[in-house]
Amino acid sequence: MRYNPNEAISQTAKKLFDVQDYSYVKLDHLNELEITNFSNMKPVMNFLKLLLSKSSMLKKVRVVINGVMLHELPASLDHLKHLHLEICLMEQDEISSALCMIRSSPVLKKIVFKMYNKKLPVRRTPNNFLDLENYSDLKLDHLETLEIEMFSKSPLVMDFVKLVMAKAPVLKKVRIQLRGGVSVDEELKMLRSLVLLPFRRASPYAKLVVERYN
Repeated sequence: MRYNPNEAISQTAKKLFDVQDYSYVKLDHLNELEITNFSNMKPVMNFLKLLLSKSSMLKKVRVVINGVMLHELPASLDHLKHLHLEICLMEQDEISSALCMIRSSPVLKKIVFKMYNKKLPVRRTPNNFLDLENYSDLKLDHLETLEIEMFSKSPLVMDFVKLVMAKAPVLKKVRIQLRGGVSVDEELKMLRSLVLLPFRRASPYAKLVVERYN
């Protein structure tokens, strides 16, 4: 007989969330939430959903997504203004989870994405996944700032920037921090795509700032 302690813990946690009634839990004064080393196990997902559903005044969230797939949240994050995600945009589950959290946060003012690359096989994001016509329901009416840190050459990152710029009518600043391995030619190509090539921009006043990681 083989014993897997992680599986045992998972089964115990699953029963805990399935059986217990948490109606008495209130986190009305929780303003900030940070979750790292997050996994895709159902008990962990249920715990995150419990936290979010009980935190009615949450204003700032930082999550390391790491392969997590969120289909929906149990409640709208009506007070969340600052969302910080560490994410691999090349993995479809992670970008879907990010969009799920963004959709559930109607008053977001700032989004920060910190990019990382995975060496393990991932469920790759289709090239047309972030096409504007697929997101007619996405509203970013209060978003003022978008920051992407550790940017590496990826058309999907560019598509995400363009999607946000098309949906954010009061956007003031887009800050892109380039990863050290991005060449000058790649930087010029990115700038040309964002500055010279035509695409929909909801805010005519958004300022684009490109920096290199030191």
